[in-house]
Amino acid sequence: MPRTNCFQKFLALFLAFALSMTVLAAPAVHAKEPEPKFDVFSEAAYLVNNETGRVIYEKNADKMLSPASLVTIMTAIIAIENCSDLEGTVVTAPTSIFDELYTLGAANVDIRHGEEVRMIDLLYAMILRSACEAASIIANYIGNGDNAVFVEMMNQKAQEIGATHTHFANPHGLPDDNQYTTAKDMYLITKYAMEMDPIFMTIASTDSYTLPATNKHAAERTITHTNSMMNESRGGAQYSPYVRGVKTGATNTGRNLVSTATKDAYSYTLVTLNAPRYYENGDEITDNQSFVDAKQLYTWAFNNYAVRTVMKTSTPQGEVKVELAKDKDTIPVYPAEDVTYLMHGDIDTSSIQRVLTLPDSIDAPVAEGQVLGTMEVKLDDVTIATVDLVAGETLERSSWLEFLRKVKGFFSSVWFKLAIVVVLLLIAAYIVFAILYNNRKRRRRKAKRRF
Repeated sequence: MPRTNCFQKFLALFLAFALSMTVLAAPAVHAKEPEPKFDVFSEAAYLVNNETGRVIYEKNADKMLSPASLVTIMTAIIAIENCSDLEGTVVTAPTSIFDELYTLGAANVDIRHGEEVRMIDLLYAMILRSACEAASIIANYIGNGDNAVFVEMMNQKAQEIGATHTHFANPHGLPDDNQYTTAKDMYLITKYAMEMDPIFMTIASTDSYTLPATNKHAAERTITHTNSMMNESRGGAQYSPYVRGVKTGATNTGRNLVSTATKDAYSYTLVTLNAPRYYENGDEITDNQSFVDAKQLYTWAFNNYAVRTVMKTSTPQGEVKVELAKDKDTIPVYPAEDVTYLMHGDIDTSSIQRVLTLPDSIDAPVAEGQVLGTMEVKLDDVTIATVDLVAGETLERSSWLEFLRKVKGFFSSVWFKLAIVVVLLLIAAYIVFAILYNNRKRRRRKAKRRF
């Protein structure tokens, strides 16, 4: 056989095999999104779009580091969930908590022994100023006089939220080797706090708050949020009109920040941990590096990311073979809904990968909009959406083709084959009987001739 004919047959067989595949995949073109073109000073970072839940930047997101006073986000969660009247609940500051805190030089707002303070004011003092005595007073009250009970509540809640790489040792965030978290876990905790009750973000996004007079303070006192990015006069170069709250924190070596930012239709939550406080020579860094990181990452996100339509309902994605249809033997399939995705502006949407799962064939009738399969949409081998694929038109069934199928089905059925076997057996039996009968007749005739 000529080589040309062999090649042609091989090619035909290969194409037939390819067309018969149930799963059709577009070429695996990688479309990896660009990284920021600036240094992120924090040891760990986690930036999430709030509308889509998509993580658009992470650095050492699962590395366990000291949370410092970010701990108080969880303290606030437990307080809000276990105190039904934040404004009406008045707590007396117990003497027992002060011995520990003031010898350590802990951050405070000068709450004093025996001072009667509303729970809502304790929360503001704790979140805005990292007031350790406020955190301990809250823990003592909710834990019925035992801070250890409160800390156990914090750890249980962390597990419920899914912050499985976090452990708390105290309610205020002072250094403890047994207290740690990750950037990802702190995001999960903050997300829970923001969604559980509006009061948390009301407190955490307040730039300044006035503490009312008490039995130990004759005059009101105004406190300001330690996240100076929210305030133009205090924030300097790191001020951003888009940034709100949530909580700052500081260790002996680094700075932490959890914040949110909103611009136009997009909002983000960012966690940065252990941004450096000192140069290698020991001099303190003038600019708060956690603020520097936050401003750069938010600016990068707002300038480069937008929700884009990567697949439209009007664009056919393939076709399916149709049996018994009147006019056609294939039908196009379309996405049941537009596929949108938050993505970097430099990504070419044509590089998006598709994986179609479709049947080899279906029988008419087919209704327009009928689900015929699914499409998995991928970016850089990561699934970004899975949508139904639906029929693009209605195809009616042909009665004549249906009749022919039934006839064909009958002739290929087991019963027909059995009937053929039975008929053949009957014919064979008849032939055998006829032969035997004729032989017998011949023997009788021969016998008569002898006589």
